[in-house]
This record gives sequence, C-alpha cells and structure tokens, in this order.
Amino acid sequence: MERGFSMRLEPGRVVESRAGRDRGQLYVVYRVLEDGFVLVVDGDKRPVARPKRKNPRHLEAHPIVVDGLGARWARGETVEDAEVRAALEALAAKVKEAG
Repeated sequence: MERGFSMRLEPGRVVESRAGRDRGQLYVVYRVLEDGFVLVVDGDKRPVARPKRKNPRHLEAHPIVVDGLGARWARGETVEDAEVRAALEALAAKVKEAG
C-alpha cells in the first residue's frame, strides 16, 4: 500500500507533505478537487485565501480529522487562519505520537 492512501482524504483531515520543498509540513485538507488533487492550508504560509494544490500521492494522511473545520467548510462557512493554526498546533503532538 502506498503512503498517504490508507485513509480517505476529506476536508478537515490532517496530512503531512512527503514531497517538495514543504516536506514534513503539516496541513489540513481544505478541499478535494474533481481531478483528484487536494487543496491544503496551514493558516500561515498557506492561508485559507491561498491554499496549496497537492498531489495526494505526495501526502501522508493522519488518522486525525479536525471535524469542526471540515464541517464548516462543507457548509460554505468562513474559517479564519488563526483557527487553522490553533488546530494544527494542538494536534502536532498527537500526530507525532501516532506516527
């Protein structure tokens, strides 16, 4: 099984970049595009207003889903960058522990 495909990519899923200049960076999936790519945000270098387009093969999905953010994006609500940063900071330790 390839890395990153063990879990469904969905809005709110925490992922880690496995390729590119941002290798090792944690993101939250913002949107899954029709062509199979995903848009990811971190609330800092990649704010919600300017998400990064990533190939899912270059991402490792973690078992953590930030339900509040994903549900709000699905309803079309606005999420502030500070909320994304806070969620990632709170979850960074859990992601590292989960491996």
